Amino acid sequence: MYKKFNSLFLVILFILCSGCTSQAKQKNLVINQLAEIAKMEQKFQKAGERIQKLEIKELEYYEKIYLYKISEVNKRQESAKQAINLLNERKERVNEESKLIHDIDIKIKELQTINIETKDEQFRNEVNNFIKTWRERTELYDKLNSKYKDAMETDLSIYNLLSQKKVDLKNVKSETKDTNHIYKDVIKYNDQLNLYTQKLNNLQKDIYEKYGK
Repeated sequence: MYKKFNSLFLVILFILCSGCTSQAKQKNLVINQLAEIAKMEQKFQKAGERIQKLEIKELEYYEKIYLYKISEVNKRQESAKQAINLLNERKERVNEESKLIHDIDIKIKELQTINIETKDEQFRNEVNNFIKTWRERTELYDKLNSKYKDAMETDLSIYNLLSQKKVDLKNVKSETKDTNHIYKDVIKYNDQLNLYTQKLNNLQKDIYEKYGK
């Protein structure tokens, strides 16, 4: 009787230990997926930094235009041309940035699938909160991206007007008013996006500290 009980105890212990090992592996899968997402997020952030650098260069040419005298038509047109070139490059970078964040969406879906199998309720809930926050930020980014593209189109209209031999200041002022209005929304969405990014960083950091290797 004792031997049978002892054997049964060992079998139960083995099953429990196997379950623990299985769950440890499951958590590691989630942590590793989060690490992959973090690497992709770094690329997304760097893409944003490149866009900001282009904005600064473009602004420098825009400001130069207004420093030229009325007679310095060639210089004004050349600066407008350079601004347009930088704007076109900025458009390409924005499309790259958008692709990067939506590529991460695929990893987020994979993360959700992996996380469903996690038995630790607290761990699973914390990861689900990360996923929820990520998706909210992506929705906000799409709104920002749409407004930003509208702003770039109005910028292009201004540069085209300023590249003319004879500038219609009335139209320039009208377009400038429109672009300033759009950029107010851009700034608002961008500030909100930064808050979401900080929240995501904090959530990920907490998960690493509690459950990381």
